[in-house]
Amino acid sequence: MNRSIIQPLVVKDFEIMKTPVLCWWAPGLLAAVLPWLFDGWRVFLASLILSVSAMAGAGFHSVMQTVVEERREKTLPFIMSLPITVREYTSAKLIANLTIFGVVWVTLSATSLVVAVATADSPLAKGAIPFITIVLVGILLAYTIVLATSLVGESIGLAITAIVVANIATQIFLWWVVSLDGIRSTIEGSVAVWSSTAFTIIGGQLLAVLVLLWLTFVLQARKRDFI
Repeated sequence: MNRSIIQPLVVKDFEIMKTPVLCWWAPGLLAAVLPWLFDGWRVFLASLILSVSAMAGAGFHSVMQTVVEERREKTLPFIMSLPITVREYTSAKLIANLTIFGVVWVTLSATSLVVAVATADSPLAKGAIPFITIVLVGILLAYTIVLATSLVGESIGLAITAIVVANIATQIFLWWVVSLDGIRSTIEGSVAVWSSTAFTIIGGQLLAVLVLLWLTFVLQARKRDFI
């Protein structure tokens, strides 16, 4: 794999997305620290919803701008006319997008979890930590679905469909998760209980992310036409 080809493509996407991502990340970080500034479980829930929305917004914006727009603006055929392989192009897109989203996801997730641990007067925050972790990993999985679909499908219609489906599926999935005894029985407790149910769900989510990334490489490798 030619790293000298991959690096400029990654840097290009970083340059395109640095300002938009900052515009998503900064409000998300502010939302994540709200429970430190204001008491109450309603503030805590609003904080989590807003920070999760900022993560999703940054990720989906990056995919639409650096993947879908390249196809729509006819930039992709030009890139593929350069001395670059499909594997190198796919690697560049995955590295750029996963890094962009990863920085936002890791920092906002860590902040939300630290706030949940440090908010001493909110028992809900403590007992809900395993569920919050499932929510945060669910956002990573939803983003990976959209990224994989956009790369393989190269269509704005498919990308939008993936965003809608991932959003709805994530909400249904979380409603199902919160109904499970291993989650429901501890979510309102004063301490975080890491049950086998929670570990199994999180492990399954992370495995699904890895499988989707692998499938993206496999399906991309079969392409011969980028016009």
